Amino acid sequence: MNNVAYVDLTNQKVTIKEIPQKIRRLFLGGRGINMYLLYNHVKKGIAPLSPENTLIFGAGMLTGMHVLASARYNVSGRSPHSGLIGDSNAGGFFGPELRFAGFDHLVITGKAAKPVSLWIHDGQIEFKDASHLSDLNTTETFETLREESGDPQSQMAIIGPAGRRQVIFANVMNSINNANGHTGMGAVMGSKNLYAIVVRGTQTLPARDPAALYKVFDKQYKQVLSRKGFKANAFYGTLMRMSLMRTQMTMAGHNYQFNAVDLGEDVDIENFMDKYEYAKASCFNCPQHTKHIHVVKSGPHKGMVGGGPEFAAAGGFSATCGATDWETILECWDLCNQYGIDGMYAANYIAWVMELYQRGLIDEKVTGGLSLRWGDHHAMTELIHQMGRKEGFGGLLDEGWKAVNTKLFGEAAPMYERYVPMIKGEPMEGNFKGMIAQALGAATATRGSCHLRSRYTLEEFSLPSKVVADILGREVNPDPDAYEGKAWPVIWSENLCAVGDALGICRFLSKWMTPGFLAFDEFAEVVNAATDLNLTPAQVMECGERIWNIERMFLAREGLGRKDDKLADRCFDEPWTHGARKGQVMDKEKFYKQLDEYYELHGWDQEGHPTKETLKRLELDKEPSHLL
Repeated sequence: MNNVAYVDLTNQKVTIKEIPQKIRRLFLGGRGINMYLLYNHVKKGIAPLSPENTLIFGAGMLTGMHVLASARYNVSGRSPHSGLIGDSNAGGFFGPELRFAGFDHLVITGKAAKPVSLWIHDGQIEFKDASHLSDLNTTETFETLREESGDPQSQMAIIGPAGRRQVIFANVMNSINNANGHTGMGAVMGSKNLYAIVVRGTQTLPARDPAALYKVFDKQYKQVLSRKGFKANAFYGTLMRMSLMRTQMTMAGHNYQFNAVDLGEDVDIENFMDKYEYAKASCFNCPQHTKHIHVVKSGPHKGMVGGGPEFAAAGGFSATCGATDWETILECWDLCNQYGIDGMYAANYIAWVMELYQRGLIDEKVTGGLSLRWGDHHAMTELIHQMGRKEGFGGLLDEGWKAVNTKLFGEAAPMYERYVPMIKGEPMEGNFKGMIAQALGAATATRGSCHLRSRYTLEEFSLPSKVVADILGREVNPDPDAYEGKAWPVIWSENLCAVGDALGICRFLSKWMTPGFLAFDEFAEVVNAATDLNLTPAQVMECGERIWNIERMFLAREGLGRKDDKLADRCFDEPWTHGARKGQVMDKEKFYKQLDEYYELHGWDQEGHPTKETLKRLELDKEPSHLL
């Protein structure tokens, strides 16, 4: 506990250091310390898939303890997809097991001469040959490694065929139902010839006051289970958003061309649960079983079993790509998991080229004979196979949208960037036109467009002003269409998500998801029972602000500023196509005027860079300090 292992793959050496108390107080753990390490160890401008990039695994400060939903950990590095901050949070059981094995963080450098895995057990780290994993899919890799470990309770973080081939949107998988998706950390792992990390630990995680920790757990457990939101989340999981987006007409239809599309009657949550779901699953120490387990019971895919799906990919393959049946959605999802590809990225890339095909900008001569009609089962599944194998037209997409756009259109490429809905090089993750605070959060998110870093989810609930004020600590305009007063809800969400990731607590049990769940008061309660940090709720919130600011420092060092805090052009240029907002467009001038208030509340200059005063207040003025 409280250890960082520096793993040099080139020389197969391990150095272990203890985390200084000062770093704990400032950054807590998990994403917080990962971002500190990223800023201190990843130099400006290095190639993401070079040995010089650093790959960082970090368990939350409370991960694995007797704390509600304390399963989370982050994987970080420079992203091969955006070239900027690479970072992804996951649940499951790997994070707790890493801490039981004696380590909170792994800082992995260099490149192994041949494929290797790490075997981590009770304070020891060994290098193992992993050449025999080269031709296995993710399920086969899990099964092989678990058998080799000799312990069914061993946990692992692996890459599949896509990661081994360095597909730039490859995942790190820790089970068939849990992944560090987004930003391509699987490709970074593959670039280092690191195919797997297997962990097993029997150590305990001491708490400052075990009796107080049990009392806090009981209190927060009852608090969460008493809420209606808990029951809805536990029953539907993230697929609940599919119905929500239909009702609110905020779909990303056919690559964001339409805010509503007709998917027919089959693509309904109830149909999925009735016909395909046979079990639910949860992460470590979580009462909210949001994860689906499915099996296809009839038809050409009879017997197909998998975890999920989650909304980001299910909504992508349906509304964004146009699939109108669950079997297409499930096969696409399962193929992504077997190759170790991020399903949301796959859906966005498929939707992009489908729109190019729809507009006559590419044809079968370009696609290798594929007819990219909306919702076409064969086209969608074949593209995923090609992505995972790095073959054909789908393999071309593995190079990323900028490279592909240039290869397809040459000098005319900038004209066609409007069909690629990206923010800071990352795919958009929703139709934000009717949710102004969410749009601002997406435009300013530090890892690029992200629904998990700063989305003000409560904006969707039409809560009374007093309820919103009680939650956020100040009055804000609850109208989702209003442009005024949206900066604070975004900043509050940034801080909440950053703290949750740093502690290792799932945001699905926080107020990010539902009023009445956990936030800074509850986080302070559990931190002070588990550790000797003695933080107030305001100090806990400040930890979130500090994490966000060091991420912003990373972006500023790379030359990013106000010009990069923007939405995709089609958010402003194309009106709503359906519903009460039909014909309405976002006001570009009003939207970007919000940046002034957002920067001012953050204590940043007009370029969106933290001022000297802000850095000093947050104790970031000496960074990089290399204390770790």
